[in-house]
Amino acid sequence: MVKETIHIACNIDTSYVKYCIVMLTSLFENNQNVSFHIHVIAGELSAEARSLLYDWIEKHYSQTLTIYEAGEDLLKGCMIYGDSHISLATYYRIFLETILPQNLQKVIYLDCDLVVNGSILDFWNTDIKEVAVGCIEDMWSGKSDNYTRLHYNASFSYFNAGVLLVNLDYWRKIGFQQKAVKYISQHVNELIFNDQDVLNALLYDCKLFLPFRYNVQDGFLRRKRRIRPESIAALDQELLHPVIIHYTGGKKPWQYKSQHPYKGLYFHYLDLTPWKGERPVVPFSYKMKRVFDQLLYFMRLARPKYRKCIELCPKNS
Repeated sequence: MVKETIHIACNIDTSYVKYCIVMLTSLFENNQNVSFHIHVIAGELSAEARSLLYDWIEKHYSQTLTIYEAGEDLLKGCMIYGDSHISLATYYRIFLETILPQNLQKVIYLDCDLVVNGSILDFWNTDIKEVAVGCIEDMWSGKSDNYTRLHYNASFSYFNAGVLLVNLDYWRKIGFQQKAVKYISQHVNELIFNDQDVLNALLYDCKLFLPFRYNVQDGFLRRKRRIRPESIAALDQELLHPVIIHYTGGKKPWQYKSQHPYKGLYFHYLDLTPWKGERPVVPFSYKMKRVFDQLLYFMRLARPKYRKCIELCPKNS
């Protein structure tokens, strides 16, 4: 019996190759009996970057890799709002229907600032035949201005674009790419979260929300949450069984200012790659700040930004 292949797509540029490899390492380690075809989309990649990807994915893990150098011309008209930490490369998400093979019916899209700490088989096997995308509610879904900017009712909520189960057949059927390019040209000044806003504006009424465990975003773990109040009970249950930890926001685990509760999990998977042992250099002044912060927490003069989270051990350990 031929094993079904799970197709994974991600967007990178040369500077993000390391983080892509860490993400894929976590995926492969926790799904060892699964056949994957990895689709890496980039404007362009250096020869060294391509070699790193092929060596790790095909030689080390015996999985299949296809690299698509889509070129910067495809992104003409796509813009980044203000001083954002979001890469312009994320806009390649809206071109998946034409970049990827035409016989590919669906694909899992994954950002590279995340780790997969469990099986994604149930996620992949979700029935999305009648919708454009399977997705997870965003940590900012409670912000009313999202719906004002994007001109749809808040009852539909707002999803995060970092983890998606994309129905490519549906996208081709509705001509999503053409609609997206047109929407950007007409609403560019309203797009704060770039292609994520575009995806929500065009697909808000033809999506399927999937369990929070498949996209545990930074804001879900904070004391102050901006998710819709009606989603909190389900979220708290799902946080007991997280599968994908998504390091959203501007402070990533590889940056010394990150205080993410699951930062150690990222370094566990990093240590399975050629960058084993690499850690950010923490300035002495910041170390002292953290000591002072801990003292304030101990004296109950301040509260940590994050909630107390369950301990999360690597599933492959």
